[in-house]
Amino acid sequence: MHQRWTHVFLSLLASSLLFVSCKKEYSPDETLPVSYSPSVVVASNNQVVYAINPTSGVKNWELGLPCPIIASPVVYNGSVYICSSDRDTVYKLNGKTGQITKRISFYGGNIGIKGTPIVDGQFIYVPSLSGTMFVIDTGTYETKWTFATDGPLEASPTIHNDKLYFASTAGTVYCLEKTSGGSTPSAVWTLNLPGASFVSSPAVGDPYLYIGSLTDSNMYCIYLEVPNTTTTGIMRWKFKTQGGIRSSPAAYAGTCIFGCNDFRVYCLDTTIDIPMGITVPEVRWIDSMHSEVTSSPFAYNQVVYVGCKDYRIYAMKIINGAVKWSFSSNGIITSSPVAYNGMVYIGSYDKYLYGLDTARGTLKWKTNINGQIDCSPAVDDLTKLKGYNSQVSGLTN
Repeated sequence: MHQRWTHVFLSLLASSLLFVSCKKEYSPDETLPVSYSPSVVVASNNQVVYAINPTSGVKNWELGLPCPIIASPVVYNGSVYICSSDRDTVYKLNGKTGQITKRISFYGGNIGIKGTPIVDGQFIYVPSLSGTMFVIDTGTYETKWTFATDGPLEASPTIHNDKLYFASTAGTVYCLEKTSGGSTPSAVWTLNLPGASFVSSPAVGDPYLYIGSLTDSNMYCIYLEVPNTTTTGIMRWKFKTQGGIRSSPAAYAGTCIFGCNDFRVYCLDTTIDIPMGITVPEVRWIDSMHSEVTSSPFAYNQVVYVGCKDYRIYAMKIINGAVKWSFSSNGIITSSPVAYNGMVYIGSYDKYLYGLDTARGTLKWKTNINGQIDCSPAVDDLTKLKGYNSQVSGLTN
């Protein structure tokens, strides 16, 4: 018996010595490398921001905030910007960890932010429900300038050729110089359209700006500059639908694509040389859905993706509107999709964020984020100064 236990003891001792000899020793100052993955960033009505791995659907981080969130997240220069919908606050988060790096308060009152801001050249342009456009330096956090309009700004601005375009619920479209100075710029031009009210973002397909109206059901096409003149901000044409337009248009490959409350998705051909006296554009195609389309379309590789209140996301060929595929969630979809690297991401009122294959609409993953999703996801790929946002921020291709 004594020999047996001696043998066991010697075996254990040898194993321990082998383990110790193979173990790597770290100095007290040496830290293990930390790796981070790209994220799909989204928020919901539960006041929580989530960052989800775009490939696996696994949560990278989450952050609760003391405010409702309606505007979509914005990714810029390694940071995520989140706006409060009931106060004058923008939260700057570390894109890799979700930690708050700065709470930016810029007005002194509970003005509310509904439209998604846009970031360009170190400045973030924030539309407010007070009717004022705020421009904030993302480095110093100072308000560089403000511009007062004639009504609440519910929609996002867009930037094109150093000019800032946005519109008010009072029916006025604004064009400002995108100055980085401290003084308020003068308007390059304004255009008031009686009977119109704008809650969707403008999109630019040079030489035109497109914007849809909620109240008079028109999609407007406005000259950025009238050919052979110095005149700007002149309406080129308007297209009448059968319902209000909340969906922001996509300007893509010579087309203007948008959803409507009349249960349709429209694609207007803007490359056809319409005579100056004609005020109606050529229709490339119209697709009928089963409910309102308030989601903004996202165009990617000759396919347009859009959500619908019939619980589905649709992929349609831009050339003819043929439905390539559709995918059904378990709730209405008002969120706008964003496509990136062969995947399309969209949120639903069923509290899930979906990651789908763009080729066939195959479900790759779905992640429960414990709240209904109105805002649209943004992709932070950790390699770009700017992330990938949906059409609600006036993205054009």
